[in-house]
Amino acid sequence: MPLTALHATAGALDLTAPDVGAIPWEQFHRTRPRAPLTCRECGHGLHAKVSRLGTRFFAHDAGAPECSLTGETMAHRMLKMELATAIRSAGWHAELEVPGTGWRADVLATSPDGQTRMAWEAQLASTTAQDLTKRTATMAAEGVDVCWVSDKNTPWMGQVPSIQVRSPGGSEHATNSGLAVIAGPAVFDPLWCERLHRCHRVNTPYGRPPGPCAGHGHWTALGHPMDLHRFVQHVLRGAVKAVRSSTALHLGFDRYNAGPYVWTTHPHWAAEQKQLQAQAARDAWVADRGPHWDAIPSQRALHEAAKAALLARQAVLRPLAVEFVAQQAGGPVGVRDPDPDWAMGTPLYVDDLAQAVISPVASRINDQIKQRLAAVTVIVASTKERNRLAKACADEQRFEQFEVETAESMKPSTAISVQKASGRLFLRH
Repeated sequence: MPLTALHATAGALDLTAPDVGAIPWEQFHRTRPRAPLTCRECGHGLHAKVSRLGTRFFAHDAGAPECSLTGETMAHRMLKMELATAIRSAGWHAELEVPGTGWRADVLATSPDGQTRMAWEAQLASTTAQDLTKRTATMAAEGVDVCWVSDKNTPWMGQVPSIQVRSPGGSEHATNSGLAVIAGPAVFDPLWCERLHRCHRVNTPYGRPPGPCAGHGHWTALGHPMDLHRFVQHVLRGAVKAVRSSTALHLGFDRYNAGPYVWTTHPHWAAEQKQLQAQAARDAWVADRGPHWDAIPSQRALHEAAKAALLARQAVLRPLAVEFVAQQAGGPVGVRDPDPDWAMGTPLYVDDLAQAVISPVASRINDQIKQRLAAVTVIVASTKERNRLAKACADEQRFEQFEVETAESMKPSTAISVQKASGRLFLRH
């Protein structure tokens, strides 16, 4: 249901604006004769209404044609209102449901001087990355940047400039609004070899010098929620921008692979550019020594290999772990997805009480997760995995080891193992 309408004489009315428009609410709500209001999207007649919760909105008159604004949910309307409030608190003009040439902005932000426009899209319905990429390009053709906003971890998150929001749940980082940004912002974590002219973090053919360091940094998630109002303010003021990353994104073992777009500040973007320049210099150095001199997988490939190995190991262990927990707890076992709260291990529950976790990631175990794991049994696939986790877990941690075949154990002589060193990936033959 629309939050804006066109008045025949007063122009655009916006129910999220402090002054609504040229005429007050009382002059077009339940008035006789009815106020001449039409939909900005389809041109059909509208009338003003109030929901049971006291929210003001416009509704289409009977016989309305199919209109994209008709099917909007309350959650969609509330998110648009929150975005409009955040934009106005940043000192910009916010207008809802603004039509363009082949596009319509949920909320269009315009700078005080009127020179810059940016669309903020509340995208709660299912869609595809291809569709949003096309719509983003359509807006860009008219000089309008866009940020897509969702409350879900969607397949298109990061494939276009986008953020995920949620209710902060009392988070100390969210103070101004009812929503916090939990995905989208990222920082670049640089890492260089101590001697920049000799890279010691890659394997080179025996007896050959390692060559110049190309940098081993990567993008990581911000690490804590950011208040939506603060995020919008930083973006509109140009302190935070959407960039298309060219380096590995270590944003966690999420359900969907992270897309290349992140929101960041100029110093972090500049840090990645420095590494890209160093990588180009190393590539030129390697090229001078022959096409097969230094065949090194990319960090993104290493990350994907580590993720795939973890998921495969958890899948092999799952039936054995379920049988073990069922015998120990004496009840039906629920298996949940790998969870950051369990260091990306697969948790097993009985009656909503955690009983065991399959193959958590040692490098992701902090003090809070260590305490949480101490109350359950950790399921592992090998002595090597057990020893690695034991170093990160509490001394009293319970382990249950099942000797199973994994990709690494089946081909120990030829497989490339991806391991963590100081939280970063490197190769070891």
